[in-house]
Amino acid sequence: MTEPSNAIAAAFLADGPADGVDLSLFGQFAGAWALDCTEYDLDGSSTVRRGEWHFGYALGGRATTDVWILPGVEHGVSVRFPDPAAGTGVWRSTWVGPVRRRTHTFLASRVGEQIVLDGGDLRWTFFDIEADAFRWRNQARQSDGTWRLQQKFQVWRQT
Repeated sequence: MTEPSNAIAAAFLADGPADGVDLSLFGQFAGAWALDCTEYDLDGSSTVRRGEWHFGYALGGRATTDVWILPGVEHGVSVRFPDPAAGTGVWRSTWVGPVRRRTHTFLASRVGEQIVLDGGDLRWTFFDIEADAFRWRNQARQSDGTWRLQQKFQVWRQT
């Protein structure tokens, strides 16, 4: 008999994209990554922590998923899928972070050489993307309309 956790993993995860489904926008990150996360506090101070980020395919090969882990801080998961009804090249993305009790939804698309996830008052950006490294930032819209940097990740491929 299959253990329940293995059954869930087998039902959720996929070996790759389903036939005819282009998941390359986020699929390019499939694998295991290490990261250094810098978190910026309102008072201007910052904290750097080492973490990990794992990307793969899910839901019958019709979505990508990733899990990022900052030990002692957060253990979050995203599910992302292309949604042509929302526009050409547009993806839907939902992130869940149970430790900090947060859920965020975004529309994501390529903007030049970057991948920008727009959540209204929250913007996440993948940039400086290379085969074995990339950077990521989390910005929040302030009441005056400017953007405040909340987190920055320096990420490098492990596998």
